[in-house]
Order: sequence, then structure tokens, then C-alpha cells
Amino acid sequence: MKNEIGLTKSKFPPLLSLTYVLQQSADELLAREVGTSLSHVRIMSGLGSAIARSQHELALELQQTEANISRQLQVMKKQGLVGITKNKKDGRQRDVKLTRKGQNKFDSANKLLKKQQSSFLKVLNQGEAEILNFAAQKISKT
Repeated sequence: MKNEIGLTKSKFPPLLSLTYVLQQSADELLAREVGTSLSHVRIMSGLGSAIARSQHELALELQQTEANISRQLQVMKKQGLVGITKNKKDGRQRDVKLTRKGQNKFDSANKLLKKQQSSFLKVLNQGEAEILNFAAQKISKT
């Protein structure tokens, strides 16, 4: 079954298929080139090395459960990517910061992901790429 521009139609929703392909290829690239996962890079993107963030804030921002964030942070701590301390005002809370190693790994991963995105967008003309980028930003804010 073909649509009007000659592409084969899939029975699976195309945006979900695209999302899966992008996540898988990014995860494989990061593992091979940087030695980390896309999940960890996502967490690193919500952290900084100067100001600590609570696990709770991070979970809300990334739309993940605190339990999932906590499990991933423990792995990242063992790898020396983050520092985790008790919150001074509320001992039940944990504050998280990137270590220098974590910041370096995030910077490398971010460059690599931008390069991958640029390569991916080369199959589109400039107008299509701009529209796709705009649409992705708009959709991700909902």
C-alpha cells in the first residue's frame, strides 16, 4: 500500500516508529562512542555541576518516576558521573549534581547527538527540516 508520495504505508503509527528508531540509534551510538546510555544523558541534561537539584524535581522535569530516577542515579554515581547528598533542609530528599567527569561525558554525548540529528535531517530540504524541528519542539512541550 503506497501513499501519494510513493512511500510504503505502515500499520504502525509513523511518529512512534520514528521515535523508536531515533532512540535506538542514539542509544547504540552513545554506548559505542561515549560509554553511556541515552537515559543517563537525559538525566545529565537536567543537571548541572554548580547547583544541586533534587531527585524529585528531576523526576518531574523528565516525566519519570522518582524510583526510576533513583535507580539510574545509583548506577551513575558508581560510574562517577553524579554526586548525591542529603538535602540539608529535608533529610528525606536527595540532591544531585554532575561531577566533572559527568559534565565531560554529557558534553561529548550532546555534541554527538547534535551531529546525529544534523545527519538525520540531511534527508530533508531546509524548509522541511525547520518545520520538523519546530513541530518536534512544539509537541514536546505538551
